[in-house]
Amino acid sequence: MKDRACVCCFLSMMSVRHPPPTPTPDAHAQRFSVLATQQNGVPGCLLHWPARPYSRTVESESVEEELTSTSVEHIIVNPNAAYDKFKDKRVGTKGLDFSDRIGKTKRTGYESGEYEMLGEGLGVKETPQQKYQRLLHEVQELTTEVEKIKTTVKESATEEKLTPVVLAKQLAALKQQLVASHLEKLLGPDAAINLTDPDGALAKRLLLQLEATKNSRGAGSGGKTTSGTPPDSSLVTYELHSRPEQDKFSQTAKVAELEKRLTELEATVRCDQDAQNPLSAGLQGACLMETVELLQAKVSALDLAVLDQVEARLQSVLGKVNEIAKHKASVEDADTQSKVHQLYEIIQRWSPIASTLPELVQRLVTIKQLHEQGGRPAARGAMQFGQLLTHLDTTQQMIACSLKDNATLLTQVQTTMRENLSTVEGNFANIDKRMKKLGK
Repeated sequence: MKDRACVCCFLSMMSVRHPPPTPTPDAHAQRFSVLATQQNGVPGCLLHWPARPYSRTVESESVEEELTSTSVEHIIVNPNAAYDKFKDKRVGTKGLDFSDRIGKTKRTGYESGEYEMLGEGLGVKETPQQKYQRLLHEVQELTTEVEKIKTTVKESATEEKLTPVVLAKQLAALKQQLVASHLEKLLGPDAAINLTDPDGALAKRLLLQLEATKNSRGAGSGGKTTSGTPPDSSLVTYELHSRPEQDKFSQTAKVAELEKRLTELEATVRCDQDAQNPLSAGLQGACLMETVELLQAKVSALDLAVLDQVEARLQSVLGKVNEIAKHKASVEDADTQSKVHQLYEIIQRWSPIASTLPELVQRLVTIKQLHEQGGRPAARGAMQFGQLLTHLDTTQQMIACSLKDNATLLTQVQTTMRENLSTVEGNFANIDKRMKKLGK
């Protein structure tokens, strides 16, 4: 293809009309010919400049005639673009002979085989047959190159991952897959081509065409065929072998394998619910699709356009939270102060009674002894009085225990108040720092 493009370009450049070269007075005739062949070896064009009388007058007249003639096509050629287009391009002339010499040996020009690759930029779409032949040709070339590499490669300690042996196996599998696609049956006998023997393939194709023509002529001259006569051999017969049970079993096996893989994938992706991890909140979907949708929703929330809105909302929420924290601290402080004041008033009321309790207990103990030493009727009254004293003593002990508990609670309340006051002061200090930062 490269050689063909170069020859065509050369011919197109030579086809530009130029004034004939300045002839020498000694020459009686001068002829310039360019012989080119197409890809199949057929001569393409032959350009001649016939001999003219060599006089300056005739030469000037011919030049003026060519410049003013309407039959001459003037083509504007950009030499720089042409030079860049065909820079470093060479025509392979090895084994080629375009001379007009007469000889016994056959002159060899540019030849083409059964395979032809379409040029780029032609706007022509490959037919299925051309595509099939191109693939066969490429596989054959790749197989040949790999065989050469296998014969010339040297053994080394560090082998590459894709060795020539492995590549040859893969090529054989690719070729087997290409042949197994039964494209020859679909594309007809023209698609069957042996790349190693193109001449034999061409002869085989011609024989097949002759056989088909012969059969068609024989069928036309034979007249009407009987019912027992087999159909025309040119017709294509398709045979379909189907195993519904095998197809159903294979389809069921594929579905089971797919379900197994999906289950393993869901078990791998699905994570246990962790209440302490805020990122895993709401990611426990019923299936893998729901989990992926939840993840997609969380990822879409991280979009730059959405993040600006989220940041603005967070700023407003943070301001409201700070205001609520201030009001809450003031409310808690007032409630604590009221409770402490109530406890202080209760203790103040019990302080004079606590000072008289020891004397009262001493008098009650003395009265109990006197009543126990009295008579029987008096003893009953003394017993009742003793019970009352016992009850009073028990009540006094309970009151004393309550006072101790109250004192302990008061101590704890004072300690808690000190801690709360220090915490509130720290919080206010932090809030002041944040307000200063926000103010900056």
